Amino acid sequence: MTVVPSTTLEGVRLEPWPLDAVMARVQQACLAREALQIVTVNVNFLTLARRKPFFRAVLNGAGLAVVDGRVLLWVLRLAGVPAPTQVTGHDLMREGVDLAAREGLGLFLLGGAPGVAEELAALLVTRHPGLRVAAAQGGRFTETGESEDDPALLARIRDFAPHLLFVALGAPKQDAWIARNLPAVGAVAVGVGGVFDTLTGRLPRAPRWMQIAGLESLFQLVIEPRRYARRYLWDDWPTLLRLLYLACAMRFRRGVS
Repeated sequence: MTVVPSTTLEGVRLEPWPLDAVMARVQQACLAREALQIVTVNVNFLTLARRKPFFRAVLNGAGLAVVDGRVLLWVLRLAGVPAPTQVTGHDLMREGVDLAAREGLGLFLLGGAPGVAEELAALLVTRHPGLRVAAAQGGRFTETGESEDDPALLARIRDFAPHLLFVALGAPKQDAWIARNLPAVGAVAVGVGGVFDTLTGRLPRAPRWMQIAGLESLFQLVIEPRRYARRYLWDDWPTLLRLLYLACAMRFRRGVS
C-alpha cells in the first residue's frame, strides 16, 4: 500500500492516495471511534474554493482530501505528482457500506431529495441483511451548511451513534455542514453529492468506459443540463486553464531541480 505525499493546487491541500490506503485510514478511524472528515476534491471544488474562502478553509481543515475527478488526476500527473487513481464518492460509499456490513458498524445517510436517503437505506439492508443503517432528509441548509433543524438532527445522529456518515447535500453545503458538526457527530464523515440519486436509480451514472476516458462530466451534462451546464460550460473552464498552466510550471520546476 503506497501513500503519496500531500500536494497543493490552487491553495487547496490534496492527498492523492489510492483507494486501499484511504479505506485503511477509514477503518482505523471507525474502529478507534475517531472523528474524521474526508473531502472528495474535483475541479469544481477548486472553483468554489477560489470564490468562497470559507470553503477553502473547510477543504484544508479536513482530515483527508482525496482526488475525485479524472481531469484533476490528469492535471496532477502532468505536474509530476505520482497520483495513483481517483477516489470518488461512489467508491467511498461502496467500500464504506461493505466495511460496515463486515465489521458490524453503524451507517447514517443524510440529505438528498425527500425520501431518497430512506429509500437507499432500505435498499442497502436488502443487499446486506443485518446492516445497521439510519437515514434523514434533514430539511433546508444554507450555503455554509447551517440548518434550523440542526439541534434535532444532531440529537438523532448522536442517539444512533454511527461510525460512518454520508452526507448528500452538494458542495459546499455538505462539506461545510460536516466541518461544523464533526465534533458533535464523532464519526467518519464524507460528502457524496448526488451519489444517493445514482444508487437508488433516480439518476443514471456514466458507463465505466466514459468514467475512465474522463467523459463523466459530459454524460452528466447531457442527462441533467440544467444542473450541470453552468458548472461545466462556464464556471470550471478558467480553473482548468489555471490548473494546466500551474501543472506545467510545477513539471518544469521538478525537471530543473
